[in-house]
Amino acid sequence: MTKHEQTDIDLLVAVACGVIELTSIARSSAFQLPYPPSLQLALDRMVLAGLIQSLPMPAGVPELLRWCRERRPTEWPLALPSGFLTSNARLIHPAAGEPTRTCAELASLGPHGGLEQKAETLLSELAAACGTAERFAACRDFLIRRAVILRFDPVEMLQPAVALTWRLVKQLYGSVPDCFSADGLVHRCTDCGLLAKSMADGLWCEGGCPQGDGKLETSHQPRQALALPLALRLFLALPGRTELTVRKRLAEQPRLLPLGLGVHYVTDRDRTLRAFQVHDREQPAPAALQTAKIAAQLGEPLDVVVPDDLAVHPWYRQGFDRALPVDARVRLLSASEFTAPQPTNRMRRNNA
Repeated sequence: MTKHEQTDIDLLVAVACGVIELTSIARSSAFQLPYPPSLQLALDRMVLAGLIQSLPMPAGVPELLRWCRERRPTEWPLALPSGFLTSNARLIHPAAGEPTRTCAELASLGPHGGLEQKAETLLSELAAACGTAERFAACRDFLIRRAVILRFDPVEMLQPAVALTWRLVKQLYGSVPDCFSADGLVHRCTDCGLLAKSMADGLWCEGGCPQGDGKLETSHQPRQALALPLALRLFLALPGRTELTVRKRLAEQPRLLPLGLGVHYVTDRDRTLRAFQVHDREQPAPAALQTAKIAAQLGEPLDVVVPDDLAVHPWYRQGFDRALPVDARVRLLSASEFTAPQPTNRMRRNNA
């Protein structure tokens, strides 16, 4: 990757961070300026780069947001590495008007980790409050299964099997964002369990489920609906659906480490410990960069397990492997490959 390419990636990441921040504060009465400083700064950086290189850039924040909604980043005057993003990627969904998973994943590449780092911080604080690994694992599973609570039932949360868990996790929940409440209705996708919108041309949900496949659960009392922060919805609950399936298929229950978004150890066939983490990311190249950091933090090989419908695409595997740093001890496996009774034929990259 050239220095120019890295500079333009950093610029795109800054825009993504600004879009995410704008979404989080757009309806806050405490915010007085029209746009968050991060978004204005990203625009200023883009304009400066355009002046230096004599390239057309957005004239203001509204035009920058139109670019995010109408143009693919590959169509921006940026020198992004070949294959860094998929050809159809956008930062704002053109119909739903919400930040895309691509936007959230790019924002997590920033120096402070963006949304992904926020999710890790929230889980780290939860682990400390839980006190034991078993209690933390139970709370984490609760969050995965209930990213969005359409109809909060206080009686259910007082049941002995749930009460302690709810006491530990309830501070993580908040009201559903206003943008997901329309005509007195709040929707949840039955496939991924995340917030969704019903639109004239179909359905849209945060998890990116195909419009023709998803079904909606609806609440007519939006004030009773609760949701986890976007960071936990996208980086814990979304991959958590696949993680629950993987753990169910394994012969023994893996051991969860209180590290990041869910690194587990499982005993391999040769009785050695095998580290793995389940991911569900839209963009394979940014995902590879993030998992390489995790493997380096662990100091040992890491298996990255993704949903079968992602791994089935050759472009996803190729994009992931191509973006991995040379010394990264990481391999990408589908959920089926990882849990197969016979050893997979896929070789571990770089002797991992």
